[in-house]
Formats: sequence, C-alpha cells, structure tokens
Amino acid sequence: MSIYTIKKVPVNEVDKLVLFIDCYWKKGHALVKSRALLDFQHLNKEEGCYNFIVAENNETKEYDALVGFISTAQYDKKLIENGDYWGAIWKFREDVTNCEISNAAFYIWKRIFKQPYFQSYAAIGISEVAKRIYEVSRIPIASLNQYYIANETVDNFKIGANLIKGNTNACSSHISHIKSIDINQIEEGDVKAVYKPIKSIEYIKNRYSKHPIYKYMFWGIFSETLNAIFVIRKVQVKEACVLRVIDVLGDISKIGNIYDDIQRLLKENNAEYLDFMNYGLDEACFTRMGFQHLDLNQEEIIVPNYFEPFEKKNVKLEIAYKSKCDNYVAFKGDSDQDRPNVL
Repeated sequence: MSIYTIKKVPVNEVDKLVLFIDCYWKKGHALVKSRALLDFQHLNKEEGCYNFIVAENNETKEYDALVGFISTAQYDKKLIENGDYWGAIWKFREDVTNCEISNAAFYIWKRIFKQPYFQSYAAIGISEVAKRIYEVSRIPIASLNQYYIANETVDNFKIGANLIKGNTNACSSHISHIKSIDINQIEEGDVKAVYKPIKSIEYIKNRYSKHPIYKYMFWGIFSETLNAIFVIRKVQVKEACVLRVIDVLGDISKIGNIYDDIQRLLKENNAEYLDFMNYGLDEACFTRMGFQHLDLNQEEIIVPNYFEPFEKKNVKLEIAYKSKCDNYVAFKGDSDQDRPNVL
C-alpha cells in the first residue's frame, strides 16, 4: 500500500498548503502573503477545494509533494467543457527520502490530465527538472517570442537598452486604430475568440479587471469593427515605466499598422516601450503592426521580462504544452506568469 494519499487541497487545509509553499517553494511567496491572491488564482468554490493536487503522507499527515494548476474556467465557468489547464507551482520536498516520493511527484502532475473535459495543458517558465520530465513525456518545449515598439522620443532608456526605433516594414495600406475601452461595456460577441485556449469577455473581465492586486488597461483595436482587445499592464521601475501586452482576445491577423497609435499611447503614458510576448502567432502579424522582433542573439538589445525584482536582462521564456487541438497560442498572462512576485 502506498504511503501517500493523492487529493486536491480541501478548503479547511489551506494553512497546510500555505505552509508548504512558504517552507519548500519560496519563503514569503506572494501566495503565502496574500490570501486574496491565492483564492483569486486557485480557489475552486464549486468543489470546496484549492486547485492544488498533493501527495499527503499517511504517516506524518504532511504534504510531501504539490502541483498547482489553473483552468480557464477559474474565470468563466462556461469554459469548463473546453478542458484547458495551465500548470503552476510544482514541487516535492527534497528532505523526504522515501522510495515513493519521486513517483508521487510525477503522479500528481499526471493527475492534471485527468481533470474534467481535459483538452490542453501548458506550463510557461520551466525549471530544468520539469524540462527533463516534459522531454521524457514527449511534451513539446518551445520559447515565447518577444516583440516591442520603442518610444521614439526617449533618448536614454533606463529599463530597456539599445532599442531599435521606427519600423519601415509596417503595413502602409492597412491601418488600424487603438482606443481605450471600458471592458465592462463590452459584451460577448463584440469580439470573437479565435485561438486555443478559448477565452471569453467574461474571462477577460474576471481575470483582469477584478484582479486583487494588479491594475490593467484595455485597448480596443479597430479597423472597421473591433478586431481585438489588448490587455495592458503598466510596469514601473523607479522613475521609468513600460507598457506590456499581457493578453489578447480577438484576431491578430486582422490588425493592420498600429505603430502611430502606439507612439501616441507611449507618449501619453511616458513609457519607454510596449512589449508583447507570445507563442504561436505568425511574426508577419507583428511586422505588419509595426513591432520589432527581439533577437536574443543580439545581446546589446535588452527588453527585460523580470520586474519583481527588476533585472535588466533578456529572458528566454519557455513553454511546454500538450494539446488535442491545433492553433494553440499563449500570452504573457497565461499559466501563472503575470502575478505579483513581490508584495
């Protein structure tokens, strides 16, 4: 008989969950310090549990291994039948030496694939240990691409470095325009979700406008009609700031040249640049809009990704995903990437 019970964390054991994260993942982690953030990201009210699967030691009654996950249905219950899940914290106790701990850590991760209606799984930001497991499990690993538009009026970049200004390759015949929108005034059907995992207006509202800590802006991208919604977060580093595209709802392929509008919004926000990280979208879409592609081989050009704490360096952000559908697209706000790291 196994020494472990595999289960989701019941609500009445949340203190054990928080203690595990604090002791074995990261001392003072944001999910430890903020119950509101933990509930926002992982509380499953319908099942009366947190979306963490644990290996509980039957002898000590402690958690010896843990994996967290996030379903798109966390922010819109109607999406449950799409079966889309992202990985979060995945950790086993290194001070535990029994012969079952490694298998238990692997097994709890595999249990994510048994969640209701399962269709896809992805993890963004991968440890070397997890990477080896993904490779053995034949789960593809790729990297997110990063694009940017630099503020032409900035002479001395404090956050980025040596950014290329202008984009002569942007589309000249197809111009789109950007307008700040009130997301609560947008209804389902106003913009169509075209990428997997499927999201909805309800998802965007609950995931971003109701976030307990971060504040987001919403930009509508219009040609003749609303083509897409960009979810934007302003990131401050001392006296400097940047704008980041965190998520998108809509069809990127229908967006034309937005370079001039981005310049206007960068100036209005006194921001050094706008960046956009994603996996699965054609680079030609970004060239047409007016973006530059960040080439990680050109080390002198820096568009940082770590801000809490801030590190002025480029980051190769990897994604591992398993999907039963084509057209899988990931953004910076997917998985557990866009959450506070320092409180």
